[in-house]
Amino acid sequence: MHIVLSGPIRLIIAAVLVFSLFIDGAGYVYRIANHLPLTGDVAGLPPNFGGWQLYFHKGLDLAGGTHIDYQLTNFPAGQSRADVQQRTIAVINKRVNALGVNEPEIRGAGTDYNRITVDLAGVTAAQAQKTIGAVSKLVYTKWVPDAKVTGGPEPGYKPQLTGLTGDDINSASATIDTTGVSWVVNIGFTSRGATLFDNLTRDNVAACPGDVNTSATANCPQRHLTIWLDLTQQDIDNWEDPSYAGKVTAPYDPGCLATQAAGTVCGKFLTDPITIQEIPGGNATISGSFTQQSANDLATGINSGSLPVDLVALDVTQVSATLGAEAVKLSLAAGLLGLSIVVLFMILYYRIPGLLASLALLFYAGVVLALFKFIPVTLTLAGITGFILSVGMAVDANVLIFERFKEEIRAGRTIAAAVDAAVRRAWPAIWNSNGSTLWTCAILGFVGPSAVKGFALTLAIGVLVSLVSAIVVTHNLLAIVLISSRFRRASLLGVDRVRTV
Repeated sequence: MHIVLSGPIRLIIAAVLVFSLFIDGAGYVYRIANHLPLTGDVAGLPPNFGGWQLYFHKGLDLAGGTHIDYQLTNFPAGQSRADVQQRTIAVINKRVNALGVNEPEIRGAGTDYNRITVDLAGVTAAQAQKTIGAVSKLVYTKWVPDAKVTGGPEPGYKPQLTGLTGDDINSASATIDTTGVSWVVNIGFTSRGATLFDNLTRDNVAACPGDVNTSATANCPQRHLTIWLDLTQQDIDNWEDPSYAGKVTAPYDPGCLATQAAGTVCGKFLTDPITIQEIPGGNATISGSFTQQSANDLATGINSGSLPVDLVALDVTQVSATLGAEAVKLSLAAGLLGLSIVVLFMILYYRIPGLLASLALLFYAGVVLALFKFIPVTLTLAGITGFILSVGMAVDANVLIFERFKEEIRAGRTIAAAVDAAVRRAWPAIWNSNGSTLWTCAILGFVGPSAVKGFALTLAIGVLVSLVSAIVVTHNLLAIVLISSRFRRASLLGVDRVRTV
């Protein structure tokens, strides 16, 4: 145990304390450094230090947000429903990650793998539905003659699927075009997509040869390679209905596509560029009336992939943060009251050791809260409960040490020897009790639902820090303070008599 009392260990304790104080007070450091008021709402907070988002990440029950139950429909024929459900969850995960959501909860449900539940903290229902349900599968078509088509954008023609889709795209990024005025989306094709795109542009030029600056060539439908979002063969089969074709060829509506119900026809048209020349190389640009937001939304949707099924929102619940805030206040009040009672008991019963344990408890709390910000840990009500419970376990470790300390004093040991023996002999009991808790946390973390996992994580972090706090911090405080003869009186140590030599 002597290594615990060495100079390097004490330097590490001091460094951890300073680091924790910085993390815990990062918001105030940011405000002071930027000459901002210390209280109240300030734009730009929480602060970012070197990429660290040093604030408490709140879960759905604390921050508010959205809960959605989705039903999966139109499963691809011949594919495992369980696999399709997992692929859908993966796509949704990619999409919500673009929102910067803290630890989104996306879970499969349903006995027939036909349900998915989504919990997103700090996101409105409208944002969630638009992002999750957005149909972002690009579809490239060419125009082919059809005398039965009398309406639509190209009378006498209807679109034909070319086989080139968003699945043939490697990446997409929103950027300003070369003029510096308009937003566009640059895309890079896979090797298969590059070959298809090269062939399509070459065929388009061959179908309507001539100078694209002439009206005859520019207005030739077969010289155009049209891009849609989620255009299907069913849409094309209904092209002879002018009303239907008119609705589909309206500009794409991500809000309509995200919440599309049976029988609803949404706009799916993106752009209809004329093919100037064959385009090899595997890169292309999508232009249109994009804003920065719409260009970014499209690029995000393309990168996240297309949904393998249709999603129908069965239940959309907007969770208010008000109840969570009230619950936090009550939880913190209960925790502070309990902590105050424990500290008071420790000081009254154990005297100087109890006071030192209370200081170690403050160290423990500061380190744990700093870790919650630094890792970061998404806090829920269950997680706060785990933290409060770990405070009690931190006190338990100190109680075991102090009771052993009193026994060693009664056995006639000197104070220095009693402190060392108390920590050494209390350690097995401390490790066994806390080790059992850590095993329980591990099991809950692997097999429990999300709320239980949050509880297990905060409790495990608290238990690990409490081990260090009791064995290292409390031990060092006792060794340092009890050097002084003024603190070695029996009345200050809660014992009948003290051997000084």
